[in-house]
Amino acid sequence: MNASLQNDLPLSGKIALVTGASRGIGAAIALDLAQAGAAVAVNYCNSAIKAEAVSDEIKRTGARAMTVKADMAKCADIEAMFNSVIKELGTVDILVNNAGVDLRNPTLDYTEEAYDQILDTNLKGAFFCAQYALRGMKAKGWGRVINISSVHELKPTGFCSPYSMSKGGMFMMMRELAFEFSQFGITINNIAPGAIRTDINREVLADPAYEARVIAKTPARIIGEPKDISRAVMFLAVPEARFITGASLFIDGGLVF
Repeated sequence: MNASLQNDLPLSGKIALVTGASRGIGAAIALDLAQAGAAVAVNYCNSAIKAEAVSDEIKRTGARAMTVKADMAKCADIEAMFNSVIKELGTVDILVNNAGVDLRNPTLDYTEEAYDQILDTNLKGAFFCAQYALRGMKAKGWGRVINISSVHELKPTGFCSPYSMSKGGMFMMMRELAFEFSQFGITINNIAPGAIRTDINREVLADPAYEARVIAKTPARIIGEPKDISRAVMFLAVPEARFITGASLFIDGGLVF
């Protein structure tokens, strides 16, 4: 992509940080934001090789990219991540809180360690990433915080109570931040996916009976793909989406009807 075309894109000049972007939904989001002209920081925790592959693919489009390692459960990692992104790319304009974990157990079997891992990664990490990003966004008078939540911010899972608790907390976090920061030209929204074909879901969806049950209770009678989510992030990220804030966009084939 040549420089003149890059400058005509809707997110030209914007800096995006996508957490958990080495694969699945996060990787699709990072690539779509780059296609729209943003420079993208690809966060990962363990999958350095996959993150570098996403970054390399972005660079082939002509956009700037970097990889940055950070564990979302650790505030020191989050601080170091933002410092690295600001130094290499600039102040973050678009934050996508995508990183998350889902450890499936009966409620009575959860250990403190597993509970903390889920809540710290999914909710605490998203909050402190938003806190760091919002400082720069407020100073600029423009910003986008987009949280990848889940239908389970409203719908019980039946298999991972701490996960749905973390996503329910993400809903209220989004509403609180939107109430406080929308006056500064910043929008804060959630995207709530239903069943999506990602690496995390691949094992359970490999069971034909399980997949059939998921499809049967989804009114659209299909399972979503990462692109279904990344295109919605694009919709919320562009300047024209300035009047959408404090909202959860359910992309679930009607699952929560």
